[in-house]
Amino acid sequence: MRTNLYKVSGLLLMVFFFVSCKKNFLEVVPKGKLIASSLKDYDLLMNNASFYQMTDGDLTMLMGDELAAEQSYFQNSNISNLRAFAWEDVIYNPGDVVMYVDNRLKNLYICNKIINEVNGVSDGTASQRMALQAEALATRAWINLGMVNYFGNPYKETTAAADPGFPIITEANINAKNFKRSSVKEVYESIINDLKTSIVNLPLKGAFATRMSRPAAKGLLGKVYLYMGQYQDALAQFNEAFTDLGNDPSAASLYDYNIAFAPGGDFLPFGRSGPDYPGSNYLKYKESVLLKTNSMAGINSGIVLRPETMALYTASDLRRQLYSNTHVDLTPIPGGLLRKYTQYAHLGIELSDLILMRAETRARTQDLAGAKADLKLLRINRMSAADAEVPANVSTQVDLIKFIIDERVREFAGEGQRWFDMRRLSTDPIFSTQHYKHYMYAADGVTIAKSYDLKPVRFTLRLPQAILDANPGMSDNP
Repeated sequence: MRTNLYKVSGLLLMVFFFVSCKKNFLEVVPKGKLIASSLKDYDLLMNNASFYQMTDGDLTMLMGDELAAEQSYFQNSNISNLRAFAWEDVIYNPGDVVMYVDNRLKNLYICNKIINEVNGVSDGTASQRMALQAEALATRAWINLGMVNYFGNPYKETTAAADPGFPIITEANINAKNFKRSSVKEVYESIINDLKTSIVNLPLKGAFATRMSRPAAKGLLGKVYLYMGQYQDALAQFNEAFTDLGNDPSAASLYDYNIAFAPGGDFLPFGRSGPDYPGSNYLKYKESVLLKTNSMAGINSGIVLRPETMALYTASDLRRQLYSNTHVDLTPIPGGLLRKYTQYAHLGIELSDLILMRAETRARTQDLAGAKADLKLLRINRMSAADAEVPANVSTQVDLIKFIIDERVREFAGEGQRWFDMRRLSTDPIFSTQHYKHYMYAADGVTIAKSYDLKPVRFTLRLPQAILDANPGMSDNP
């Protein structure tokens, strides 16, 4: 599967085994082959850092409209960064390896190998084998949700059956070839089936924060339904995820920024990388229901926040302390522009994301009081209690939904979430008139040197050329 879908040379998973397995196991593995014969062998596969600590430069992190760029720094970025920020049709050169796709395909191969083979091992109990298979199924669903949101149109019920998505790959077969794109609807149905199948056998708590659990899978299923606009179904899954989390006293919990930024707090002292918070220290994962991070090193130099983004924060909002008025080299950013200290984007299932997604589905299903309660649950941990209540002028359903989307910007600005929200909201009548722009600021930090408009077609990325070359006849996106 790997070498034909996406032409990448190498020894498949040999690097993986050098990291994960004992030397005496390596000594009996034929070169270029993957052999796992025990439950432990298969379980070790899910511990590789490629599943949770990614360094693959996912350029969608540059594509949210909450961001701007400071020209004197950002103009020195590589060409792919510049193209992604400008929402160009072609981001990569033909010979480039798109690492965030390559890595996910590698992990998809591993998931399929576990799904299809682990029940054939002789050791372990049946429940242990089914739990590991369930974890691989749910992880496959996470991978496929990413792939269909990179390369398939935003989900729209009236067109999803005809919109090209991404191939549904269920076999760990390196000899398979000439894959065809499944429809967006088919990919979503496959994701839902994997998650529903996995949930019944997943543990309440994963072996590590990086491993899939029942509440993480339920939260992910809720997110899938949210992307599909099936809000009642999404709300049911979010409620079940919170019930599961409540049954585990060691489950994820929110940092209270009022305490974390106080003397002796968890986020202090400030260093060159800013506060010692999850965005600069991936070991601080108490808010992670499922920990998956991606390094932003190399793609965020010169990236700042739009003044309109910073205007969304009230004076007492302690999330403002996550921003700096200097570049990484400590030179001042001109014009009062600010950058976020973020080094690690959290892309798994975060407790704050679950709270805001449930708030949105509550608002969309007319439970305005419940939505406001969820908002307060998050906001009272981010600012003074006096400002944590939803403002009184946010009174209608539409007002509240828009406020929740703005809260998502306040919570996740600069962390790679926004482009995916922009995608799904593009099919929502409430946001149908939204127009997205990027600005490049000149040396004074005030004058706009360049501006870029997002064409709706670029809510969908073009397929990497290597995939098209390896699969003759596969159609690309416009």
